Amino acid sequence: MMLILFQSVNAFAQDGSNEILYSNLALQFSSQNFNGDAGTGYFPSVAAPNGYGSFADNPASVALIKDGFFNFTLFNNQVEYENSYLGNTIVSDDNSTKLGNLGFVYKLPTEQGSFVLGGGYNQLKNEERVYRVGGRNNQSTITDQFREPNSDYYDIAFNAYAIDWGDVDSTYLESIFRIGFQNFPGISQNAEVTSSTNIGEYSFFFGTEFQENLFLGISAGLTSGSYKYRRNFLEEDDENDYNGTFIPSDVNDVGTDISSILTHDEIDAEILGFSMRGGIIYEVSPKLNVGVSYLIPSTLVIRESYYSSILTELDDGSTPFESDFASDQEYEYRIKKPGQLSAGFALKDVAGFSLSISGEYIDHSNLSLDLVTGNDLGFDAEVDLIDQQSDLDASMEENYNQVINLKSSLGYRINNQFNMKAGYAFLPAKSKVFEADRNIISGGFSANITENIVLDINGQYSFWEDRSELYNYYDYSDDVARSEVVDQQVSTFKILAGIKFLF
Repeated sequence: MMLILFQSVNAFAQDGSNEILYSNLALQFSSQNFNGDAGTGYFPSVAAPNGYGSFADNPASVALIKDGFFNFTLFNNQVEYENSYLGNTIVSDDNSTKLGNLGFVYKLPTEQGSFVLGGGYNQLKNEERVYRVGGRNNQSTITDQFREPNSDYYDIAFNAYAIDWGDVDSTYLESIFRIGFQNFPGISQNAEVTSSTNIGEYSFFFGTEFQENLFLGISAGLTSGSYKYRRNFLEEDDENDYNGTFIPSDVNDVGTDISSILTHDEIDAEILGFSMRGGIIYEVSPKLNVGVSYLIPSTLVIRESYYSSILTELDDGSTPFESDFASDQEYEYRIKKPGQLSAGFALKDVAGFSLSISGEYIDHSNLSLDLVTGNDLGFDAEVDLIDQQSDLDASMEENYNQVINLKSSLGYRINNQFNMKAGYAFLPAKSKVFEADRNIISGGFSANITENIVLDINGQYSFWEDRSELYNYYDYSDDVARSEVVDQQVSTFKILAGIKFLF
């Protein structure tokens, strides 16, 4: 069961989906959406450096850094979800503070040109999802999902009385909320879903002027991160529609009926991989640079564990029914990431102003999964998984976009001690299924506190429309697969604060 937990090829894709599909997780884990360096942030560094994190855009840019330094950044992330479900809107939010980066840059003495190297940790992915929903559902219940024989909940739902035999001959299983009714009476639903994806890179990089006005850079890094998912889904008979006595009671001899069903899910994953970048910058003139970089395709190794439970409470307060399942060992799968080609230019110190613009080309349809390697499986299980991964790869190839992420920044140096910047980034939707373009507005400043200490402050506001699938089921009355979906308005605000110690 671990190998197909919650997976369904024909469900929605990323950006409006069941986020725990393997195809969706592949998109989440493989795409960078953050730079933990307060000096860099979303300010493009393909053609000119902004700070320690510039290597993630183009390692050649570090060759243009003038002074060596130690760098340390913390960031605070505030996220707000406005969730619409069953005609109700509930706003949920979250706030967290994390390490952005910790590293150094060292400029080696040279007779001519430059040679700069550095290393440390920099966070490159930060995604926090938190939403609550509630309302009266007169069309479906989450237990409709459990009655299918291929459902991961099939056995524990039966043990917990969430589903039961739908006829006296015990020929098929049915939702406990549909047995005995010609028309579904409805059920009150409340759910809370949280997840977090945090991925960083332990890197070593260098940049050098290997010919006059032509700079080369290379970076290599160990990718490391984690993913955490939690869901609580509660259905309650708060209108006493299910006033039956066919469930045996351990309190009296009359029997009882369902009061509530709570479904709880947990997924924890560790992410490891390797990355390598190369890039060049050409100084066309003292005021103009152009640059190109390439992040080579690589593989992420994911080790995942999970736990699910169903708790059914009864009206008479008697002993509830409960059943669960969990992974007895970690399941490993692999994500093959596409490459990323970046290009841009930078205008430097034109009447105190600087301008930088870049584009990042990524073909997300080239994502692929390996569900077999790293696991001790029987031949039959491997054959089944190979079929599943072929279907998932075909779905990603069909539904995922080729995109060009655009970044721009405008800076103004007031004096040698204070520099201001503003920026805008546009990240097109990665999926064709639901258009979830992201807009990111950023601004900040660098200030010399002392001769050798620089303070970097960076604020980032992003907003987009999204949707999330709560569950899917098969509607036998209309002979069609359906999903219950939450529409969302999402906004995030990040504040990064960093210190450079120059040497």
